Amino acid sequence: MLNKLALSGIKHRIRDYTVLFSGLMIASAIFYMFMSLATNQAFLSSNSPAAATSFIFAFGIVLLAIITIVYINYANTFLLSMRQKEYGMFMMLGARSSKISRMIFVETFAIGAISTIIGSAIGVLATSFVGRLLINSLDMKVKHFNSFYLPALLWTLVFFIVIFMFSAFRNSISLRRSKVLTLLNRDSQPVKIKRNGVMKSVQAVLGLILLVIGYFSMYLSGNNPGAIYIGIPIALVTIVGGTYFTINSFITAIIVMLKKNTKYSQKGLNNFTLSQLSFRINDYTKILSMVSIMFALALGAITVGLGFNNQIDNVVNGQNYYDVQVTNPNSAQQKRIKELNIEKKDIYNYKTSGKTVYYRSSEFKKQPLGYAQMNMNTMYFKLKHSSNPAKNESANYELMNTRLPESRMLATKFVSDAQYSAIKGKETTTVLVKTNSFKNNLSTIKRISKAETQRYATLKQAGGDKYSSYTLVNGFFSGLEFMGFFLGIAFLAMLASCLMFKILSGANSDVKRYNMLYKIGTRQSVLRSAINKEIAVLFSVPAILGIIHVLIGLQLFVKLLYKPYTNIEIPFAIFLVLYLGYYFLTRYLYKKIVLK
Repeated sequence: MLNKLALSGIKHRIRDYTVLFSGLMIASAIFYMFMSLATNQAFLSSNSPAAATSFIFAFGIVLLAIITIVYINYANTFLLSMRQKEYGMFMMLGARSSKISRMIFVETFAIGAISTIIGSAIGVLATSFVGRLLINSLDMKVKHFNSFYLPALLWTLVFFIVIFMFSAFRNSISLRRSKVLTLLNRDSQPVKIKRNGVMKSVQAVLGLILLVIGYFSMYLSGNNPGAIYIGIPIALVTIVGGTYFTINSFITAIIVMLKKNTKYSQKGLNNFTLSQLSFRINDYTKILSMVSIMFALALGAITVGLGFNNQIDNVVNGQNYYDVQVTNPNSAQQKRIKELNIEKKDIYNYKTSGKTVYYRSSEFKKQPLGYAQMNMNTMYFKLKHSSNPAKNESANYELMNTRLPESRMLATKFVSDAQYSAIKGKETTTVLVKTNSFKNNLSTIKRISKAETQRYATLKQAGGDKYSSYTLVNGFFSGLEFMGFFLGIAFLAMLASCLMFKILSGANSDVKRYNMLYKIGTRQSVLRSAINKEIAVLFSVPAILGIIHVLIGLQLFVKLLYKPYTNIEIPFAIFLVLYLGYYFLTRYLYKKIVLK
């Protein structure tokens, strides 16, 4: 009977549980998405050149587990607070506390089990969708990636079920220790706010010290790969702790200063908004710290993923000047070449006689040969031109690779037109094309390269064109690129749902406050403005700290990425646009709850 009553309680309050269910399902889905990579050793070993990848993912599992436990702990508290008045009524009507404890255990475990199963299924589908989207759109070469990975699913189910079992026991014990009157009047009881200036000052200093230690550990690990096994654990602990203390102390200090500034606090509903933030800051510190860390992880993962994408372009463009090279083009190849957006097109003829390849010097004076020159220490390349490849080793090497494999190792000579005409041998024509963008013309370049391989079987093993280089480099880096984008999307969904869930779950307690303001004559526009400011603060605090974490955290990749800070504004802009989308959605839903 009690089991039926507990389950029917969920059914009749399904609208109240919508936010709770959705948050828990997203949490389990994101946990599965991460575990599908972290527990797949075949995937990690075959798609990452870094030996420490498995070690990094192991610590990622620890961090995600901590974040998930904090998230579920809050959700569990929210669940208990929604039903405690009803439980008090049952006890007042004569129900024994042991029976009520059993009922809350069943209800908590049922919600956890249902949301975990559905969330895991969503995680499998989301993993498949995101994986296919990234692989197809970014032309990645990823090995051993499985959207359904049984060990990851088992770990997810076991982890969440165990956590919810502990939560159910905790709720049962908490309920049995509570008095009936306390349960019935919980909403009417005042909340005591503890203010300790000395403790806040200590937290501020400690927070800054921990952050400095964490940042230095990341810098040291990035510049000394051997220190990564010590640096990352230290950074993990110190940055999490430093973020918590910094948010808890500095936000309180800023709120106090703003409240003392009467010109600001007495304007509109600013004092009310500051009081709201001051009243809730202790409750919001954990969630803001957690979101700040996830913000850094998500933005950092996307930034690093884009960095590996840039690494592919840099290495490929540094190896070959020309995007397309065609030998004796037939009508089909000529048609494909016309489809390209051509920036430079050079045509060279050569004759092979014995162990020597002869070129006309006059052709290079009319069409200077383009070549790429890369500094292997800095991985920085320059594109240059040469009208006399005979005296330029880099240009001569580029020219050699434009020939068919059987003639690449032959000696190269540049002769006059008269000498060239006198040479007896088969003449070969090479068409070299540089487009305005290799990636924008990639589909056509791929078709031209495949057609050349079919025409000349020796190219299958030797390659030599830019697309062949791109295939090799892309296969090396695309696994890391995939991890970055995949995990960035996963953590973005996690952090946004966490913060949104936290804000919306407290909206019901704010209805009375906003109704009171409305009844005394406050305009709807002023109320909306106050809500916008309050939610903007809650979203901006973790974003600012998260951005700082990322800017310093990129030092971890200075030895692995070419210029990790190059074009950093692109992932930042993309991420902030998505983050703002969640902000606007959250404040819209919040207003729907608290405003008439």
